[in-house]
Amino acid sequence: MLTEIQCNKFSLEHQTIHFKSGLNTVLGSAGGSNAIGKSTFLWIIDYAFGGESYYSLSNDIKKEIGPHTIYFTFQFEGQLHYFYRSTDDPKYVYRCDKDHHFITKLTLDEFQRFLFQEYKVELPALTFSEITERYFRIYGRENTLEKYPLLIKPREQDEKAVDFLMKLFGHYKILAAIKSMEEELGIKSSQLKSRQRQKVDIEKIEMNKKSIDSLKIRLQKLMKNSEEAQLAMFGFDTQTFERITAAQKELNSFIRKRNRLQSQLNAIKSNITESNPETASEFDSLVHFFPNADLKAFEEIEYFHKKIREILGQEMDQEIERLQPLIDHCDREIKRLYQKIEESGLAKEMSERVLSQCVNVSKSIDRLEDETAELIHQKELQEARAESEHRLLKLLQQQTEKLEQIQDDINMRMEIINGVVTEQHETAPLLQITPQKEIIFETPSNTSEGTAFKSLVVYDLSILELCPIPALIHDSNILKRIEDTHLEHILERYQDSGRQIFIAFDKADSIAEKARKILEGTAILRLSDGNELFGRSWSKYESND
Repeated sequence: MLTEIQCNKFSLEHQTIHFKSGLNTVLGSAGGSNAIGKSTFLWIIDYAFGGESYYSLSNDIKKEIGPHTIYFTFQFEGQLHYFYRSTDDPKYVYRCDKDHHFITKLTLDEFQRFLFQEYKVELPALTFSEITERYFRIYGRENTLEKYPLLIKPREQDEKAVDFLMKLFGHYKILAAIKSMEEELGIKSSQLKSRQRQKVDIEKIEMNKKSIDSLKIRLQKLMKNSEEAQLAMFGFDTQTFERITAAQKELNSFIRKRNRLQSQLNAIKSNITESNPETASEFDSLVHFFPNADLKAFEEIEYFHKKIREILGQEMDQEIERLQPLIDHCDREIKRLYQKIEESGLAKEMSERVLSQCVNVSKSIDRLEDETAELIHQKELQEARAESEHRLLKLLQQQTEKLEQIQDDINMRMEIINGVVTEQHETAPLLQITPQKEIIFETPSNTSEGTAFKSLVVYDLSILELCPIPALIHDSNILKRIEDTHLEHILERYQDSGRQIFIAFDKADSIAEKARKILEGTAILRLSDGNELFGRSWSKYESND
């Protein structure tokens, strides 16, 4: 809790202000004077909690007071923590000892995290300032409008205020999951029901698959069909086919005949080219190994063989002379038949047609396969998106259920508090949160100003009792509009809240005795004309203070 604030710019009798647990009242004079520093001191309390509006809010303080230092002390679990902030260095908080000697320098975020931890807020989805800026209601901040207690300012979207409540009640994970799913789908959840969904043509996928199978069979036939079948396929007449077939058969016959003749010729030439044996040298070798051998008998035999080879050589030359013309004739016929077939153009045309048909069929297959793959991909994406949308709808349903639970908890607590405040004589305020995160806050059958401000306080008290709000600030512009009969019970509720509540109030002498005694008993600072916070007043300082 906050235990103390000091400033040497305050008047001498106010330079040190001590706080207590429960209700802490900044009390104005009986005359209800303004410009004495009540709201300013509430802004200083906000400053001690890490707020950033003090000093920047009013040019009069800058002009009339100038730069100054605020010292403040917190106590957590019996341990005191001393700090100070300088108005000319507002982004930092300085830890010090009880005599204000510097210890360490903290950024504003570090200081607020310290408070967040020590107050045991335990809501990681929120920052300390996000909580205090909604429930520190000080004149000059736009959160004091009685008809919109959930909004931090009139221009804030209802959705943002509802999301804050979700986080405050510990349901941030649902919000995070919805946001993640919205980013994945590329739409806001509010657009989900109205979105036009394109359906993938499943029948087209099946038709394409059948067409692909049929085309593949056709392509296979084109590649494997006999010449007769190909000719028939491409529309050639039978007479043309018969002429070309006869020429092809004749060509094959000449090719086979030429190959046979050429084989014979090659064999003869091979025999002719066999080397003539060196008989003299061979006989010399024989004598070397067999000195008594009869060489004359061998020479006669060899002479006989020589005569035989001469005769055979003449016959083989004659055979070559006979075979070569036959081979040449076959070559001429083969060339003629090749030319005849080529001149007919049939083979080339048939080949080109087959190739063209194969290419066209292949292109059709590729096109259908690409189209089918894209359709299947779109179908898979559609199914994945449908699954994501289904998960998003489930999350939205969970969110709606949590919002209904939050709404019911707040309404039930407001009914209890309102029953105490009005002694069961008036209707409690009612909060409605639609699934679309629209907020309706009203007090049924009662639209008076006093009731509206009373309902705002009842709402804040219900949040304070349901959630880990570290403290509450209500300025006099809220409380002075509430009926005296209700104010007394509100002050009692403040006292019994178990947490620090800081209020500003004037005209205490004009209210009921019991309420006046509570204000007097909880006053931590009394201000009046001639007893201002800074020891003096200046014109038009806070017109509604």
